[in-house]
Amino acid sequence: MNQMRIISLISCFAAALFFLVFSLSDSVAQPTEPDPLELQQQCISCCEDKKAACFNVNPDRRLCEALFQNCLVSCKTEGETSSEWSECWPEYE
Repeated sequence: MNQMRIISLISCFAAALFFLVFSLSDSVAQPTEPDPLELQQQCISCCEDKKAACFNVNPDRRLCEALFQNCLVSCKTEGETSSEWSECWPEYE
């Protein structure tokens, strides 16, 4: 009787483990695509941070504004347009 109890406990544990592994494997194996709108918002925020830093370093506000506008264009084209601040758009493959 005791052996039967141990065998049933082990088989229940194995079945639960099997269920967990195969039910979660599909979601773990498939990487999720980042949301383009969220990435664009992060990129714009990065451009704004760089613009503020540019104002602190460079007295020419027109240059900082021009760099900021180029950075925004880079964000809106999802990093396809080059910009001095192109690193604001993260590269995902």
